Amino acid sequence: MLSSTSAAATNLLHHMPPATADLATAWAFLEGGMDHIMTRLHTGLSYYDYNGLYTVVYNYCTSSRRRNTAGGARSRTAGANLLRSDIYDKLIRYFIVHLEHLRDRSDNLQDEALLQYYATEWDRYTTGANYLNRVFTFLNRHWVKQERDEGRKGILYTLLFLFTFLVFLPVHSEHACEAYQCYPPLNRARKKRRDNRSGPHKKVVDSFVSLGVDEKDINKVSLNVYTKHLETPFLGATEKYYEQEFGAFLAESSMSDYLTKAEKRFREEEDRVDRYLNAETREQLVHVLIRQHSNLMLESSQSFLDFNNGEDLQRIYASLLRVPDGLEPLMMKFEEHVKQAGLAAVAELLGEGVDSLDPKAYVDALLEVYRKYSETVVRNFMEDAGFIASLDNACREFVNHNAATGLSTTKSPELLGVHADLLLRKDNKMAEEDIEEALNHVVDGALKYIEDKDVFETFYTTKLSDRLIHGVSASYESETSMIFKLKEACDLEYTEKLQRIFSGTLHAPSITSGSIV
Repeated sequence: MLSSTSAAATNLLHHMPPATADLATAWAFLEGGMDHIMTRLHTGLSYYDYNGLYTVVYNYCTSSRRRNTAGGARSRTAGANLLRSDIYDKLIRYFIVHLEHLRDRSDNLQDEALLQYYATEWDRYTTGANYLNRVFTFLNRHWVKQERDEGRKGILYTLLFLFTFLVFLPVHSEHACEAYQCYPPLNRARKKRRDNRSGPHKKVVDSFVSLGVDEKDINKVSLNVYTKHLETPFLGATEKYYEQEFGAFLAESSMSDYLTKAEKRFREEEDRVDRYLNAETREQLVHVLIRQHSNLMLESSQSFLDFNNGEDLQRIYASLLRVPDGLEPLMMKFEEHVKQAGLAAVAELLGEGVDSLDPKAYVDALLEVYRKYSETVVRNFMEDAGFIASLDNACREFVNHNAATGLSTTKSPELLGVHADLLLRKDNKMAEEDIEEALNHVVDGALKYIEDKDVFETFYTTKLSDRLIHGVSASYESETSMIFKLKEACDLEYTEKLQRIFSGTLHAPSITSGSIV
C-alpha cells in the first residue's frame, strides 16, 4: 500500500508543519493524513507522507515548548505529558465522529447489503487502524505505558474498543431479531443446503474474534465477544432447528434412515463451521448435535446389536466418537450385550445337565461368541481400544462364570483342558492345518480369559504326559506348536516345564516323521 514516490500518491507533505508547531497546526496536518488513511487508502500512500505523519507526532510529543518555560525538570515533564494527552484526546474525538458516521450509514441496510457494508468498512477500518497504530508508535511506547493507571490504552486497542461500542454493538443490537439472532446467512444456508463461499460472511465472523482483544496484550486473542454475540446464540438456534427437523423426520422414517440423515447433517454443520466460524466452535457444535441425539442412538444400539446391524452401529460409533467420553455408554452397553450372549450360549447347551456337557461344544460356544463380537469390534468399532477392553471384560465374565460352572472356579479350565487334549490325540481325524487353527482359537479366544490358569496348566501337563507315554499324540508338530502358543498365555516357567517333559519323553520312544509312536 505504501508507495516509494514522494508526491504521486498524496500531497500531505506540501503542508507539513515545522517541528515547533502548536497543537492546532500539528493536528490539522495529522487529521488530513488520518482522513486519507481511513477513507482513501486504496488510492495509495507514499512512504514520505507516511513518514511525515510519524515525524509530526514525534516532533509534537518531544517539543520543548512549554506553557511555563521557567519551570524545572518536573514542570517540563508535566508539560510534555500534557502535550501528549492533548493529541491522544484529539485522536479519540476524531474516531468517535468517524465511527458514528459509519454507524449512521448502516441504518437503512438489511441482510446481505448490511453484511457487505459491514465487511467492507471493517476491512477498511482495521487496515487504517493498523497504519495509524504505527504512526503513533512514539505515543504508544513513551506515554501510554506511563498512563495505564489513568485508564489510557494503546492506540490499536483503543480503536478496536471504540468500534465495538460505537458500531458493532449498536448494529448487532438493532438486527438481533433476525432469524438466528446473530447471523442470518448461516440459517439461510442451512435451509437451502448451500453456502455462499465468496460472500462477506467469513470476514464478518472474523471481526467478532478480532474485537475480543486482550487489553494487556493486543496480540493475544480473546473470544469473549465472539462467544457472547455469535457462538452462544448460534448454538442455541442450531439445537432448536434440528429438534424440529429431526422430530418431523423421525415421525415418518426408520431409525436407520434417521442415522443416515443425522450423519450427513453432522458433516454439513462441521463443514459450515470450518468455512464460516472460528475453529473453537466446531467442538461446541458437535456437543450440541450429539447431545440431542445420543440417548436415541444408545436406545437404538441395542436392537442393532441384537440383529447384527453393523452399518448403523458404525454410524452410531462415528457420531459418539466426536465428543469426549461420548463412547463410554456405548462401550458399557456392548460389554453387557456380549456377556449376556455368552451366558445364553452356554445355557442353551446344558440340556440334561452339566455332567452330560460336551467339552468341544462348550468351548465352541464360547469361541463363537468371541469371534462374532471380535468381528463387530473390527468392522463397526474401528478396533477401538475401549471396545476391545469391553469385549475382554465380557468374555472374561461369561467364560469363568456361567450356567455350566456354577460357583466352581475349576470347571471352565478343566473343560478347556479336555478339549485341547482331544484335539491333540491321534484318534482326532482333523487335518493338520485344522488342528492348528483350532489350537489358535483355544489359546487366543478362551484360555486368555481363564482366571484360574493353574487348574488348566495342571490338567494340561497331566494330559500331555499321558499322550506322550502312551504314544497317542496326533503329531510332533502339533505338540510343539501348542507349547509355543502357551508361551503367550502362561508364564515362562510353566512352558519350560512342558518343554522338558516333551523333550525327555521323546528320547524314550521311537518317533516317525509324522507322529509320535
